[in-house]
Amino acid sequence: MNAATAADASAPNPLPANALPANALPRVLLVTDSDLSPGSRGAGRTLVNLFSRYPADRLLALGGGAVSPFTMEHGARVLAAAPGIPGRITKALRRRIGHVDAAWVSVRPVPGTTEIRRFQPDLVVAVPTNAVGVALAERCRRFAPLVTYLMDDWLAYEPGIPIAFDTKRRGRQLLRDSAAWLSISPYLLASTREFAGLDRPAHVVHNPVPLGAAEPAALTGARSGRFRIAYAGSVWPMHWDAVAAIAAGVHRLRSAGADVEFVLFTDRFFWGRHLDDWQRWGVIDGGLVPYAELGSALGGCDALLVASSFEASQAHMSRSSIQTKVTDYMAAGRPILACGPHDAASNRFLDEHECAFFAEDPAPAAIDATLGAVIAARAAGVALARRAWDVVRREHEMGVVTDRLHRFLASVPRVFAGG
Repeated sequence: MNAATAADASAPNPLPANALPANALPRVLLVTDSDLSPGSRGAGRTLVNLFSRYPADRLLALGGGAVSPFTMEHGARVLAAAPGIPGRITKALRRRIGHVDAAWVSVRPVPGTTEIRRFQPDLVVAVPTNAVGVALAERCRRFAPLVTYLMDDWLAYEPGIPIAFDTKRRGRQLLRDSAAWLSISPYLLASTREFAGLDRPAHVVHNPVPLGAAEPAALTGARSGRFRIAYAGSVWPMHWDAVAAIAAGVHRLRSAGADVEFVLFTDRFFWGRHLDDWQRWGVIDGGLVPYAELGSALGGCDALLVASSFEASQAHMSRSSIQTKVTDYMAAGRPILACGPHDAASNRFLDEHECAFFAEDPAPAAIDATLGAVIAARAAGVALARRAWDVVRREHEMGVVTDRLHRFLASVPRVFAGG
């Protein structure tokens, strides 16, 4: 839930007036290696949000990261499909022969086959974010027509040794075997077409957000006191150097007398992974904030950081992915600071809607100048936040996004059946 939401996160928003009736929706088998639990983030959180309005009795999930069955926030069942191989073994063998966990998934019986057949899916929606996800999707495409959803441009750049499991080749074939595609951005869709060497009916969809009836309280005006820049979420290589650039810049400004701080809302893994740097730069440990409380936490800050790596090795990730946090931030009522290259998907999206500050030069002097300008524009930032709120309310509210997704999915079996 975001700052815009004052209602209970467990209470679904009313369905749009033009929503499809439940019996018009295909029975979907959702297959993914992402985390679909209540504590999910990133790709998993996007999926939980996207299927939050789907009738629970018409959705069954196969979770490649799940070691035991559970129920999603909105009632759909998740069957456990984790490979079950100890991490120390997969890590040791991965350096020699590649993804042995995916190889095992590709030959073992599909977990929950009896339940899947009883469910009788009309459609398989596969969302692979690693090799195990590709292997699971391969095994499940026999149950129904396949829709593949990519959230990052990772398949074409997968670095694994292809001895145990050739992720790149098999991922390309998965796209070719799909009746349709879903994509996190139009930029990723273009890259997918190039990688697959063909085209498919496609729908661009990224993270929807639940909104309450009232506007976020943060839109009433700028905060006063110490200026707080916040980053919420994981700090993978696709984010790291941009996050570091802002954290170091805040430290330099504070050392020069500016009343500013950088707050990091993340889990213990990402806090500990770069602990020396966080401490060196005086980063404030905000801890991992539950999704239902994220909006209020972000509303207590002044600028919200979207970070896309400047590194050439991460260019394919920066260029393709509109990050989940973008729409979450837009719903929070505080201005966004987008740090990353100009052609990063998140930057392009925010620039098109003219609703963010931008730090697109990683040089320390440029970062410091941008941060100084953002702090000075504290009052003016309310207008940026207002523009972002209007966009997210109009285009990325939960009901709007899921209604479009439902209609696309409902069309896929007919497209497939018609050749």
